[in-house]
Amino acid sequence: MKKNKNVIEMHSTWLAVNSIIGCTNGCKYCFLQSTGDNLARPRIIVPAKEAIDELLHSKYYDKEIPICLVPNTDPFLNQSNINEVHKMIEYLTEAKVKNPIILSTKCLIPLDFIEYLSSLKEQGMNFVIYLSYSGLGKKYEPNVKHEDIKTNFVNLAKYHIPIVHYFRPFVPENSNPEKIKEILDFVSQYTNVSVTTGLALKKDFIDKIDFWDVTVTQKDECLSAISLWPETAYNYLFKNYQHHQNNFQTNSCALAEVLHEPSRGYYNTKECLNYNHCSEEQKKICALYKKDNDHIEEKIHKALVHLGIDDKNLEITKEKDSIVLKNVDIKSGDASYLTFILGQKVTIAKKSANDNNFNSSFTNSEYLIIK
Repeated sequence: MKKNKNVIEMHSTWLAVNSIIGCTNGCKYCFLQSTGDNLARPRIIVPAKEAIDELLHSKYYDKEIPICLVPNTDPFLNQSNINEVHKMIEYLTEAKVKNPIILSTKCLIPLDFIEYLSSLKEQGMNFVIYLSYSGLGKKYEPNVKHEDIKTNFVNLAKYHIPIVHYFRPFVPENSNPEKIKEILDFVSQYTNVSVTTGLALKKDFIDKIDFWDVTVTQKDECLSAISLWPETAYNYLFKNYQHHQNNFQTNSCALAEVLHEPSRGYYNTKECLNYNHCSEEQKKICALYKKDNDHIEEKIHKALVHLGIDDKNLEITKEKDSIVLKNVDIKSGDASYLTFILGQKVTIAKKSANDNNFNSSFTNSEYLIIK
């Protein structure tokens, strides 16, 4: 099978199917600015059947890894996208794929599509919908309708489709504690899980960010950080958090909470102890998960061979929070894959020069707090 470059990518939380690219929502912080597709009509890179075939034959595919459909567009932006995503789900159903299927949107989800997901859920399919709602106005999200997002919360909850609230990005304008509480008060009626993240940047679009001068005055620091955080929001959510909503900086942990599964590799790590507010039930689930440490180095070598990575100079260091791989050219997506497969957090000592993924804890990056 001829594979299309970058159609299937391993991200930090899921395996992405990038068969459609382009979005007209025009969000000012969007990574699609790097390719000029943030105000472009979506185009189909490969058709649905071919995309799912590539997914199932990908070296990263594993039945335990969640699958995110079309993150390089909004799946519900227009009818063409909706039709294509519908086809993808049909092919996944025919293939009896039981991986959790992720869809992330700022657009109105048609009620008949929600009913369709509900019918498949009754047959054993597993869907999680990420609703991006951060209280940012038209300055940042010129073509997004907040009322449509609120309607999604109501309709998805009515049909018992699991929801994760994407509370991102935080910039100075939406970092007022009262505003944060107002949004959490609303979404907590429909889901008990929020993912909160700062502004994530990469070198191929940082120069397009014109609403926060720190991206110019501290450009190098911004590019080496996981994300930028206004101090007021960071302190509210991670130092003095009082809201009853379960709140996560680590997306994998948020998804584990929704799926009622252990968060592989993150229990008792720095992220777990400092950046995630999960339920007591979830803590118990993670605490009961047993890491298999037997022959771990042999398993790492085997997995790297599977990925086609040269590991002849590999050095493995076991640290408190993770297994660190040195002297091997792997990307953060590879580290994410290894974390899923091994059930232990794997990090890389130095980010590869050709790694175009966002910085993350897999690359030993930190958050940049802006006063």
